[in-house]
Amino acid sequence: MMAASVSVPLLGVVDTAILGHLDSSDYLAAVNIGVTAMNMLIWGFGFLRMSTVGLVAQASGEQNETLKAEHLARALSVALALGVVVVLSQFAWLPALLWLLADGGQSEILARQYLKIRLWSVPFHLLLFVINGYFLAVDRARLVLWLTLISQVGNMVLDYLLVMVFHLDVRGVAWGSLVSQGLATVFGIRWLLRESYLTGELWRQRHQWWHRTHLKALFNLNSDVFIRTLCLMTVFALMTRFSAEQGPLILAINAVLLNFFYLTSYALDGYAHAIESISGRLYGQKDWSALSLAVKSVFKVSAVVALLMSFTFLLSGSGIVSLLTDLSQVRHGAEDYLIWVYLLPVAAMLGFIYDGLCVGITASKIMRNAMLVATLLAFLPAWYISGLWMPTADDNHRLWAVFTLFFIIRGLMMHLMVRHQYGQLVTKI
Repeated sequence: MMAASVSVPLLGVVDTAILGHLDSSDYLAAVNIGVTAMNMLIWGFGFLRMSTVGLVAQASGEQNETLKAEHLARALSVALALGVVVVLSQFAWLPALLWLLADGGQSEILARQYLKIRLWSVPFHLLLFVINGYFLAVDRARLVLWLTLISQVGNMVLDYLLVMVFHLDVRGVAWGSLVSQGLATVFGIRWLLRESYLTGELWRQRHQWWHRTHLKALFNLNSDVFIRTLCLMTVFALMTRFSAEQGPLILAINAVLLNFFYLTSYALDGYAHAIESISGRLYGQKDWSALSLAVKSVFKVSAVVALLMSFTFLLSGSGIVSLLTDLSQVRHGAEDYLIWVYLLPVAAMLGFIYDGLCVGITASKIMRNAMLVATLLAFLPAWYISGLWMPTADDNHRLWAVFTLFFIIRGLMMHLMVRHQYGQLVTKI
């Protein structure tokens, strides 16, 4: 699961490295805007994977094969419908999204070109959320790894060909992502059919997919996860917006630095995905002692991994920046802010692992409430209050400081809420 997760941000690293070696920082700034916009959309539907993992894992723990199949079919249908709606309605919301993220100029023009192509990949992304979530829930993580490798390796090869050989700049990056996501989706559907997770009998019983009780469980969970994800989207959108207000150079610098965070988050997400599947199954079996042991084990290993990542970034941060871009202004500017890269793995670890636990035991309200507190009572007030108290401070240092604070508060709030509500299940965490 960790291998599958870590391969995801490598796509962004390769995109940054290729565009970072072109002759203008506008390309880096544009892909920062475009990728943030896509992340906002895709993360907004992250409940599809989370709900699939939680509900299917619990059905698996109950050994209810029929319910597992119905959860899969329901989620695939919803994912496809939502993806088509997003693509067809882009004319209505895309201008507003670009206005929110960008601050005009050439970088916004390039970002628009990127998004007009990349948006067609949204249905594939959403279907892969469900497919990956199902494979995780039924302990087929190796298939998730293969799907991720198909997507990421395909994207890397296409990026290089379309940008460096055919000189399509940001359009080449967008086409690479679209084609590779489509290819991975085809393989995923094929494996679901081959493994008989999708069958003709399931289709003939499709009227049962929409049983009121299961629909209510799906949408109750999804509403909380959607609010949680909306807060996360808001924080990343504001990171991009506040970066753009400082100029295209800072926007390009932060595009490089965010790759360190993406590597961190997806590495820790590997353990979060593991505890999603394990805790969901054990929760369904009502095996509380095994659940407690699993949670404590994941926290210990994740803490070690976070410390190792911080130490690795400390030793090799400048070298990684040099690999990502040879634009001297961007490279030297990024080195001034590497201190935040060193701190983020440890600051963010707690929240990622608790997310996984809450998905597995379907404690979505804890995820929602912790994220609301971290966004509305930490990130936003800290940004504006620090601007009043320290008007001469470097704005980008201030931005990274409140970004780090956001993750610390999120993790601490989840810790307190889980201990309060589920202390009898996961004691002495």
